[in-house]
Amino acid sequence: MKAPSSADRPVLEVRQIERRFGGLVALTGVDLAVRRGEIFGLVGPNGSGKTTMTNAITGFYPPQKGSIRLDGRDITGMAPHAVARLGVARTFQNLALFNGMTVLDNILLGRHVHMKPGVLRTAFYPWLARPEEIAHRRVVEETIDFMQLQGVRDELVDAIPIGLKKRVELARALVAEPSFLILDEPMAGMNQEEKEYMARFVLDARDERGVTVMLIEHHMDIITGICDRMLVLSYGEVIDTGIPKDVVQNPRVIKAYLGGARGEA
Repeated sequence: MKAPSSADRPVLEVRQIERRFGGLVALTGVDLAVRRGEIFGLVGPNGSGKTTMTNAITGFYPPQKGSIRLDGRDITGMAPHAVARLGVARTFQNLALFNGMTVLDNILLGRHVHMKPGVLRTAFYPWLARPEEIAHRRVVEETIDFMQLQGVRDELVDAIPIGLKKRVELARALVAEPSFLILDEPMAGMNQEEKEYMARFVLDARDERGVTVMLIEHHMDIITGICDRMLVLSYGEVIDTGIPKDVVQNPRVIKAYLGGARGEA
């Protein structure tokens, strides 16, 4: 049999991973594959293991069993900073912005994976570090325009509404110029208009920047509206995967959403 080409190979491939916290089984026997250039929805009720999956992929809580491959490379157990350097960026379920800093400064922090600090570079700042700093600024300013944050770029993040804060966090992830982006409930706490804006930015990130996206969301209208495929977790196990319009009609999926929830693992 002919081996799959790099174009056919999934960007992310998770095989039979298991993650336990003491006696709590957060994930067990989960298989997942995300294709290049798609928006992939990861959904499930509270406690289903969505955030645990994200933390396993990004190296925060490596799985005890199974494997995780990125572009064919085994990243199982790799440290978070090493995963980030391979082109993976994420946003967080709870806002992880730095209060007391401006929108601009928060977004600039997203460039850290591309920065090369050092004594020599500081000593010869005009020749070594300054051109690099200008290049970083250029990427940040372009992303501020892309995310339509020009009007608040110099505001403290403490002072802006949650819808804009979510945009700032997405902008900080995008300035890392990732090839794979994980968005953990980016529309939580938003009104309908703000959700529609954010959905448009996610689509544009994929279409204009070539970013593959894994979207973790509770809002099924968003998942069915912008995701190419989706996977549903319940109590750490896969209960269905496929095209959103088909998956949401699965009785097991309906029952998982209507049958109660527990705290997120």
